[in-house]
Amino acid sequence: MNVLITGERGYIAGQLKDALSGNSCKCETKSLRAGLPELLGYDTVIHCAALVHSKEKDPDSFYRVNTKLTADLAEKAKSAGVRRFIFMSSIAVYGVSGSLRGTAVIDAHTPENPVTLYGKSKLMAENELRGMADRHFSVYILRLPMVYGEGAPGNYARLCRLVKIAPVFPDVSNARSMISVENLRHYVISLVESIGETLGCIHVMYPRDPKPVCTARLAVSIAAAQGKTLRLSPLLGWLVLMFPVEPALKLFGSLMYAEDL
Repeated sequence: MNVLITGERGYIAGQLKDALSGNSCKCETKSLRAGLPELLGYDTVIHCAALVHSKEKDPDSFYRVNTKLTADLAEKAKSAGVRRFIFMSSIAVYGVSGSLRGTAVIDAHTPENPVTLYGKSKLMAENELRGMADRHFSVYILRLPMVYGEGAPGNYARLCRLVKIAPVFPDVSNARSMISVENLRHYVISLVESIGETLGCIHVMYPRDPKPVCTARLAVSIAAAQGKTLRLSPLLGWLVLMFPVEPALKLFGSLMYAEDL
């Protein structure tokens, strides 16, 4: 199988190329900065390129990169005879940060209500893709939660920096759907290998670890990898619960995909 992955400089694209190249796939990565690449001869396109970790001051940039570029790439892929298009979307399409008073659960009835430009542009891209599938072209939408693991960017990188400088960390027993980069690699390998000849469908998928992750326990593991011992503080945990500001919700709020998704 010939696979093209977009986002040549991106973390996830690099991880997926390494994983797929050793599994009977001819796999290449391409940057979209200079325009859309030639797509003839590819069976599958995995679209990872996106505007993610950027200050949300320019709606046009998010639309241009995350929505229009995705639609243009999918249209070109379809015209070139590519049979499968895998799109890396995000849990951000739901606009849910989490709960400190229980667990926010995303299920089949949860409405998409993004609140960030990133989430909005990803949902708009999903809607563009939904109209393209036919019996010759399948679309797979992966709504990723936070990806964690060595070298992972974004919220995980911020957590690593916080752990590095913090002598103590709030002891909050939360539960969040996340996915390790290793599990994401295995998930995509299994998806590519099992796609077979199933065409003409839209598949919305929810990759995550088998069990939810506790942020405090993850922080302890990060500290151990950094060669330090991180002390968990019940007092700081109590303060987090008493003052549920938005950053605390994103870090310590409980947010899970329902088991039946």
